[in-house]
Amino acid sequence: NDAYFNDVELEQEPQYTLQGHLIYNFSRGHWLSLNANFYFGGETEKNKIDSFDSQENSRFGITYSAPINRSNSIKLYASTGVITQAGSDFDTLGAVWQYIF
Repeated sequence: NDAYFNDVELEQEPQYTLQGHLIYNFSRGHWLSLNANFYFGGETEKNKIDSFDSQENSRFGITYSAPINRSNSIKLYASTGVITQAGSDFDTLGAVWQYIF
């Protein structure tokens, strides 16, 4: 971004992510998943001066899916920040109704 703010030039390094999932199938459409990720990088420079703001964050979550009938299922999920250097320090909890046609 060569017009960031007050003629400051902003550059950012790529941000990388690793993620993994362990899934256990109880029966058709009925499963449990453990999920984890780790992302890092994204350091910025302003006018070629290092901002020392690289990110290292990690999250962990769980998802459970159960069939209701042939066309409907419900998913319950939760996740939390495990390592939080910048942003991402939040928890989620939710439910999803899925209709397949």
